[in-house]
Amino acid sequence: METQDDLDLGTAPDELQQGQSDATLLKQAMINEKVAPELLEYDAPLVASIEAQLEHQEGVIADYRDNAEMELPRLMYSYELKRVRYLLQAYLRTRLKKIERFVLHILENEQVLQKLSEKEQTYAQEYFMLYGRHQKETILNQMPDGFKDIAKQSAGSVRGDMIPVPDLDKHVFCRVLADRGYVEMNNAGTETAEFSKDDLYVARYDPIHALLKEGWVHLV
Repeated sequence: METQDDLDLGTAPDELQQGQSDATLLKQAMINEKVAPELLEYDAPLVASIEAQLEHQEGVIADYRDNAEMELPRLMYSYELKRVRYLLQAYLRTRLKKIERFVLHILENEQVLQKLSEKEQTYAQEYFMLYGRHQKETILNQMPDGFKDIAKQSAGSVRGDMIPVPDLDKHVFCRVLADRGYVEMNNAGTETAEFSKDDLYVARYDPIHALLKEGWVHLV
């Protein structure tokens, strides 16, 4: 008989995350995305694995529907299915909110654009077209010449001064997953902090975003 853990078949390839279920990894990915000021890289393998497991578990639940003896396991699987589906939707919704907020920044920066899935890239382009059209019809067309650019305040301004960008100096809480040694906390290298396993830090996001990408820390 299958158990509730059947929904969590995969584990992360990173050595620091081995043994964790996909549902656990998805929950942390959602938290990281919510807390990080920038848009993080889309975790395509994790999302694909979760979607495959959800589809499989739906089939299992359907098979148990007419079996009275399996009513309790069916309910357990159904509750777990709803929980994981909620986490997946929360992860995707959080990313869409960031895409909408930083859409100009994303579309003008190829490196950031590559963090999006293909569907997210399509969404960003279509959202920008609708957003730009709305801004022109309701505001920009009514402005004097020289103030009609959606990306800058006036003709004499630097392009991009009206484009929202992530605040990488924002302070965040992070938990260290393994001993990392001393980490530079400013660009000058004059301030360092020792990152030891299970330590909890509050720090500017900029110095730790590489550690987050490499899997040394989680945001909380």
